[in-house]
Amino acid sequence: MLIICIDKDDDIGVKAGAKSPVIGRAACLETACRLGTADPEDSDTNTIFGGIQVYDELRSQGYEVEIVCIAGHRDVGLKSDRSIAMQLDNLILKFPADKAIVVSDGAEDESVMPIIQSRIKVESVKRVVVKQAQNLESTYYIIKQLVNDPKVARVIFIPLGVTFLVYAASSLMSMPNAAPVAIATLIGSYLLYRGLSLDEIIETFISNLKSSFSEAKLTFVTYLISLILMIMAVIQGAWAVWNEVNDTNAVPPGYIDLAAIFFNSSIWWFVGAFLAIVIGWIIDAYMDEDESLYRYLATPFFLIAAGLLVWGGTNYIIDMSIAWDMATKNLGLSILGAVIISYVGVQFANYVRRITQYRTVEVIDF
Repeated sequence: MLIICIDKDDDIGVKAGAKSPVIGRAACLETACRLGTADPEDSDTNTIFGGIQVYDELRSQGYEVEIVCIAGHRDVGLKSDRSIAMQLDNLILKFPADKAIVVSDGAEDESVMPIIQSRIKVESVKRVVVKQAQNLESTYYIIKQLVNDPKVARVIFIPLGVTFLVYAASSLMSMPNAAPVAIATLIGSYLLYRGLSLDEIIETFISNLKSSFSEAKLTFVTYLISLILMIMAVIQGAWAVWNEVNDTNAVPPGYIDLAAIFFNSSIWWFVGAFLAIVIGWIIDAYMDEDESLYRYLATPFFLIAAGLLVWGGTNYIIDMSIAWDMATKNLGLSILGAVIISYVGVQFANYVRRITQYRTVEVIDF
C-alpha cells in the first residue's frame, strides 16, 4: 500500500530544495523538517507529518506500506497535473501496490484525485487541517494573508485598484457623471475577460511569442504584426461607433446596431491579424519541413470566408431597415462566396498534399 502526500504547487522543491518524488519515511521526515524551517506557515509541512503518522500507524498494525511525497509544479495547472501523473506512473512501476491512501491539506491538492484514481485504487483520503491559535484567526491575519497571496491580488485587488483610479481621475477632470459609466465599462470588461477565459488566450499568445523569439522563428514578427492589426481593428470599430453615436442627423442606433457597426468596420482588420499569424505558421512549417503545413494551408481561406460571413451579416443588420431586399441579396451573396472560398481552400490544401506525396514517392523510386 502506498501513502501519497500531495504538494501540487511544489513547495517542497521551491522552498525546501527537495526533488520529487520523495520516497521513504526518513526522506519524507527530512523534507518536512527542511520545509518547516524554510517556511513555518506552510501547510504542506503538516501534510507530510500527517502522512508519516498514518505510515507509523499502519506499520505498527503489520501492514506493508511505503510513503511517498509527490510534488507538481509552481505553475498550478496543466504543468502540475502532468508532473504528478508522470511521477505516479513511475512510482507504480517501482512499487506495484494495489491500494493507496492520499494525504493532502485542502481542496487544491485534492483536485488531482481523478489522476490518482485512474492509476491506483484510493482506499482513504486524509485531509490535514492545521489548528491555529485564536489570534491567528482574527480578521487582521486573514487580510494580511490575502494581501500577500499573489493569486488573490491579481484577481481581486488589481480590478478594485483600477476602479478607484478611474473614479478619482473622473473626479479630478470635473466629470463626475462619467465615473459610473467608466466604472461600469471597466467592471463589465473585466467580467467578460474572466468569463470568456481571455486571460488564457493572452497567456498562450505571450507564450507563443516568447517561444518564437527564442527559437528564431518568423512567427515572432507575424505575432507582432497581428497584435498591431488587432489594436487597429478595435480603434477602427470604436471610431465608427463613435461617429454613428454623434451623428445628429441619424436616428439613434440600438445596441445591436452599434455592435454590427463595430464589427462591420473592423472585421477585415481582425481577419488580417489572424492571417498574419497563420502565414507565419505556414512559412515556419515549410522551412522546418513539418507535416503540420498541410493543416494550415486551408486556414487562410477559412478566415477570409468567416470574415465575409461576418461582413455580410453585419451589413444585413445595418441595411435591413433601409433596403431590406438589397440587404438580403448581399447576405446571400456573402454566404455563397464564403462557401466557394472554403471549398477552394480545402481543394488547394489537398492538391498540395497530393503533389508533395507524389514527388516524395518519385524520389524514393529513383
